[in-house]
Amino acid sequence: MRILAHRGSPTSGTNENTIPAISGALAAGADGVEVDLRMTADGVLAVCHDPDLGRVGTQPLPVSTTGWDELRAAAPGLARVEWVLAAAAGRHVVLELKTAPVRSAQLLVERLLVLHSAGLPLDVTVSSFDAALVRAVRTLTPAHLGLRTALLGDTGCLATAVLRRALLGGHDQVHPHISDLMAQPETVAAARQAGVAVIPWTVNRPEDLRRCALLGVQAVITDVPQEARLALTARRAPA
Repeated sequence: MRILAHRGSPTSGTNENTIPAISGALAAGADGVEVDLRMTADGVLAVCHDPDLGRVGTQPLPVSTTGWDELRAAAPGLARVEWVLAAAAGRHVVLELKTAPVRSAQLLVERLLVLHSAGLPLDVTVSSFDAALVRAVRTLTPAHLGLRTALLGDTGCLATAVLRRALLGGHDQVHPHISDLMAQPETVAAARQAGVAVIPWTVNRPEDLRRCALLGVQAVITDVPQEARLALTARRAPA
């Protein structure tokens, strides 16, 4: 079971969704990372969870209506999607597209194609709560890129319902919330039979990590990748 660091799993001295957080999580043993993307006013795919910089910058500039240079000045740690993929160097990256115009899906596919043509190794899943947005990514992406798409399930959304919608959309993965997956663990077997990977979020408790491993989920998204690795290692250790 692969361990993916949620928002790069920031530690003391690093902010979420930044290159230092991402590089640190990978160096500490995470198999990959999950980050958030928003499109700026001038068409840059910025790595930012919130609609504005209130938590991560010197002023709460809205990402969608502000240009990249101004955003970067207010939040020097702000990264572009290209930088994250270069830092990952072929490790698994989940790119969560926040609700945005379909143009953001077009821009993302264009960026990925450029990076692929340049020879950068890519192991990418694009996810979103917005079914139309992730469907647009799937429609626009040529098969040779090897891109996977995933439908996210919000808290309180039945895991089986997320799986049904993902199957209708032809997606490769479902990302249910951990509490909803634990309420319907049979979803994992049903998804496996349908050829769909299950990657729950945000899996932080050791007991949930161990149960996910027993169920056979392909990966987990966690805030605590180091602790997750220890919990899984302890599970495998001989008595």
